[in-house]
Amino acid sequence: MMIWLSVVVAVWGDDTNLDRCLAAFLNQFDAACELIVATAVEPHSAYGADLRVRWLRLPESALIPELWSRGMEVASGQFVAITTSHFEPAPGWARAVLSAGAEHGRAGFGGPIDAPRGGTAKDWATYFLRYSNTFHLKGAQNVPDIPGDNAVYAAAALKRHRVAMARGFWEPEFHRLVLAEGATLAWVPEMRVIQRASYPFQAFCRQRLLHGREFGSSRVRGRSVWMQLSRLMLSPLIPFVYLAKIGARVARDGRYVGAFIYALPVLFLFVLVWAAGETWGYLAPLRTDQTIEKRATT
Repeated sequence: MMIWLSVVVAVWGDDTNLDRCLAAFLNQFDAACELIVATAVEPHSAYGADLRVRWLRLPESALIPELWSRGMEVASGQFVAITTSHFEPAPGWARAVLSAGAEHGRAGFGGPIDAPRGGTAKDWATYFLRYSNTFHLKGAQNVPDIPGDNAVYAAAALKRHRVAMARGFWEPEFHRLVLAEGATLAWVPEMRVIQRASYPFQAFCRQRLLHGREFGSSRVRGRSVWMQLSRLMLSPLIPFVYLAKIGARVARDGRYVGAFIYALPVLFLFVLVWAAGETWGYLAPLRTDQTIEKRATT
């Protein structure tokens, strides 16, 4: 039977919520769907021997984009979804994906991530840092970017840009490539996932540092020395600019002002760590041909 949807679940930092995540997907799947778990930790799961789940074990040093990339390499679906184990699909998620996939010309589509109700300050800080840039999206529309923790891509588009994914699947870079081709990315409001957990504090700080480095590197890669120097000179402003942007989004949205104030100290620390990583990327841009060591086992 032809597989129409592959879902790649990255497990990084810990395996909190993993079984709840897998159960929510499997409850919506039929025989035309496959579930792939790419993990950088030793998982403890009730689904370890379940034939409906394919497990890929990568080194602990692997980052989430590398886990996604590895899962995408082995996926056989016409569409490939990505998320992490800290999220679970809301009821009707798979049905919304099927409907969205029927639209031609889309390289990918994504949907909302529901807030961590009752979560800790760390949970809320993670949520604001990662997803506040989607608060203004209220209806179906084309968008320039979609959140990686609730994204689906056409397999054909992924295959066209396999070389660009050699260092991992970094969504912003991939989005720029497909938009330049004239393809579209869509926002699908019915395609919801729920944030159930967040990463351990130290692990998330490390992630933000390394992801910030990748972002900073991508902004100056191939540019002049003067561009690199100008970015470095402005880098002390990064945490304040980012925090102001997030605060403005929360204020305009109006739903989570109290949670924002509650999470503000932790959020500011996360922003500082990201800014340090971005500055690091300006100082030492990663080479475009740098590759990730392939030590994964199936």
